[in-house]
Amino acid sequence: MSTTARIRPLGAADAPAYKRLRDEALRCAPEAFAANYASARLQPAQAYAPRFGSPLSGTFFLGAFDARHTLVGCLGCERALPAQQRHSAQLVGMCVTPSAQRQGLGRSLLQHMLMVAVRVPGLEQLTLTVTASNTHVVRLYESLGFVAWGLQPRALIVAGQAYDALHMNRPLHPRT
Repeated sequence: MSTTARIRPLGAADAPAYKRLRDEALRCAPEAFAANYASARLQPAQAYAPRFGSPLSGTFFLGAFDARHTLVGCLGCERALPAQQRHSAQLVGMCVTPSAQRQGLGRSLLQHMLMVAVRVPGLEQLTLTVTASNTHVVRLYESLGFVAWGLQPRALIVAGQAYDALHMNRPLHPRT
């Protein structure tokens, strides 16, 4: 899958496909997201379009498209707004449709994200939060240089089940 997937920045025209992918992810893996399916499904697709900025702004989404031009994965980058935090961006919304999971697509999206993020002027580090019990995803982030820096117990409660959140960080440029 990942070898045939085309990865590119999402634009406003991709909002309906993004909404379908995101809604599916929220429904299938509610423990992986702070948002919930019941609320998100009521949002119009165009409500997501402002998230799809220019990659050089540091606030953008990458989408992975299969051979049929169907959006099968995405990953977002949201740069901090306050001046004293503009050197940081949070990775958000990693989604891979169930039929495309475990085929390297998440790794491809993350590698592409790192290649783009390193070129964003003034951006020095990426942070993310992942459900701590999602060990295969934690290992993926670790394999690409992310380091855990904190654990938030009971960060999410889904259907009465508590989930811890692992916070991770990755510098984009080596310190000199």
